[in-house]
Amino acid sequence: MSSVESEEKQLVNRALSAFRWVAVLRFSGQFISWLSTIFVIRFLAPEDFGIISLAELFRTFIVLFSTMGLGQGLIAAKELTPDLIRKTIGLLFIVNCLLFIIQFFSAPYVAEFYNSAELEAVLKFTAFTYLINPWSAVPFALIARELEHEKSAKGFFFVGIFCSLLSLSLAYLGYGYWALVFPIVFAAVANCIWLNIIKQYPMLPSFSFSGALPLFKFGAFVAISDLLWVAYNKVDVAIGGKYFDISELGFYAVALQLGTLLMTRVMPLFNVVAFPALARLNDTHGGSNDYLLVGLRMCSMLIFPVFFGVAFIGHNIIYLLLGEEWTRVSGMLAVLAATVPLRILAYVISPAILAADAASVNMSNSFVTLLCTIVLIMLFLPMGIMGLAIAWSASSFVIFSLTYFRGARVLSIPVRSLLVPLLQPLLAAIVMLLALELVDIQRLGNPGLIVLLQVLLGAFVYIVFCWSFLRERSRELIRIASRLAGKA
Repeated sequence: MSSVESEEKQLVNRALSAFRWVAVLRFSGQFISWLSTIFVIRFLAPEDFGIISLAELFRTFIVLFSTMGLGQGLIAAKELTPDLIRKTIGLLFIVNCLLFIIQFFSAPYVAEFYNSAELEAVLKFTAFTYLINPWSAVPFALIARELEHEKSAKGFFFVGIFCSLLSLSLAYLGYGYWALVFPIVFAAVANCIWLNIIKQYPMLPSFSFSGALPLFKFGAFVAISDLLWVAYNKVDVAIGGKYFDISELGFYAVALQLGTLLMTRVMPLFNVVAFPALARLNDTHGGSNDYLLVGLRMCSMLIFPVFFGVAFIGHNIIYLLLGEEWTRVSGMLAVLAATVPLRILAYVISPAILAADAASVNMSNSFVTLLCTIVLIMLFLPMGIMGLAIAWSASSFVIFSLTYFRGARVLSIPVRSLLVPLLQPLLAAIVMLLALELVDIQRLGNPGLIVLLQVLLGAFVYIVFCWSFLRERSRELIRIASRLAGKA
């Protein structure tokens, strides 16, 4: 075995080990978080979620500038020196102090714009998290660079559990939207402390930035791309907050949260490992497309049945878990969940584009998607709050198309090689939905029994179809799952 092949194998094994740690600990924590989210929804009013949606809308845009893409820059840097790390901390310190000032003092005006007095206090309170961000972003990037996620995953696991319990307790005690705010600040502080305990690095900032231009330039592309990405994901709330009352916006926010829950929780875990692993693979032998294609095949086999199933039986799930008063969001949930797989598949290929040093491609994809999303929202706005859901789903086709066709060109992969593997599980998921439609389980009357039988029937049909007609794909999925579990 050559030295290059040996290094590649070591990188793959480290990436798999990192993914196992991230998956086991974070998925365990996320499962508890999902359960907590369901119960929190039962204790809070739609108005509470409307306030948090508006706060997160404003805050999410500012948070993007808090790292300036410099974390990814540290990961991608070919030569990393203590001086470069200190310069990164210095720039992040300056940026985050400015962001604190912007959010804290603009809070009254944002609250006035959206006619929500409660919004001011939420924005002022969460602004303090920026002051500790430089000493969170840098150690996290250094840990990710070395694929040492087992060191950080343990801390994130316990912090996540505590935040879930804190949120649930505050919601039960009647603290309203503060039940969603306090855990955000606690998590920021606790994660910063943990990261600095487990990672030794030059912690003092340097304000001499000579020689750091390539890193800052790369970070700028990433930051702008992330800004645009959040913009097209949040522009629906930004526009909807002006045209609909806070209660209507709260119902939409809950539908969006439920429909994208798996995506928003799982994809960051994937990208935490994927980008540094692909970047290192590119440094080793100049390409990582084979691993990307395997990831796409595995992902598509899992996401289509899950999200199509949620879209189909969402009404029964909501009735069972949240109560009849929330069932009005089931239509929006179906529209949103049905196109979530397109966004996930786009997110899977984005780290490969970034690792190929084509951050500008992701940036322009996000910009075009943002423009299209705004047009779609204004087009469907006369349909009411459902129009926001339709526009969001339509924009999923835009980002999917842009990422796949442009990604294929950047990575020198035939478009057919990217798209054909997705059509097979898509067909299997459609067959699953037809089976659920033909078998009338609704007449049983018991919501819990209906959901259970629908899930079992859907899983049975999908597995049988895949094993009968997609045998090799099914075996590949089993092999990958075994390897991820450390059994092969």
